[in-house]
Amino acid sequence: MASDERAPDPRPARTRAAIYAAARELSAADGEVTVNALAKRAGVSRAAFYSHFGGLDDLIGAMVHELLDGIRVETVALFHQGRSVQEIVQYSAAVTSAYVVEHHAFLRGAIDWKFTQRPYMGLVRIYAELFEHAFQVLGDEVPSHLPQREMSRFLAGGYIHVIAAWLLDTEEKALAGEELDPRELLTILLRVLPFWFTGVGPEDPIPEVPVRVDDEPGPTAAPTA
Repeated sequence: MASDERAPDPRPARTRAAIYAAARELSAADGEVTVNALAKRAGVSRAAFYSHFGGLDDLIGAMVHELLDGIRVETVALFHQGRSVQEIVQYSAAVTSAYVVEHHAFLRGAIDWKFTQRPYMGLVRIYAELFEHAFQVLGDEVPSHLPQREMSRFLAGGYIHVIAAWLLDTEEKALAGEELDPRELLTILLRVLPFWFTGVGPEDPIPEVPVRVDDEPGPTAAPTA
C-alpha cells in the first residue's frame, strides 16, 4: 500500500453491525422496534442511525436483501456448475427454509415492525426477478399460455406470504421451545410451486437437500482496522 493511502475507516461498518445486532435482539425478544430503541440498544445516536438508514423500511430491507444476495450468489454458482433449474429451485427453497427456522424469532418479530409495504414489495420484486429468469432458462418447459412476468410476480408474492404465515402458525411451538423442522416449510414451498418449476410431482417425495445456515441477518461482526 502506498504511504499516502489510508485504510478504510472501520467505524461506519461497526455502527452498522451494532444496529443490525440490536435489531436482531429486540425483534427476537418481542420488544418494540423503533429508531429510539434501536439506537439505545446499539449504543449509537439517532443521528448515527439515520446516517446509515432512512428508517425501519431501509433497515429491514437491507437485512433481508443481504440474505437474498447470498442465496443469489449460491444459485448462480450452481447454474454454472450445470445444475438444472429444478435443482436450483429445490436448493433455494431448502436454504430459505433452513434460514427461516434458524432465525425464527427474529423474522417472526420483524413481522410486527412498523414499516410500510415498501420492504415487502421489494422482497417480492427480487424473488419475481429470480423466478422470471428461471422461466427464461426453462424455455419451452414453461406452459406457453402463462404471461411470465405476471406469473413470476404471482408466485413470488405467494411464496413470501406462505413463509410469513408459517412463521405465525409455528409461533406457539417456537415459544414453547419445541424444535421446528425446516423440511415442514420446505415441503409446503415445493408442493405449492408448479411441478414443472420444482421438478417435484404430486406423487414424488420431497428430496433431501443438504444445506448449512449459520449466518445472522446482516453482518455479524465489524471488520478490524
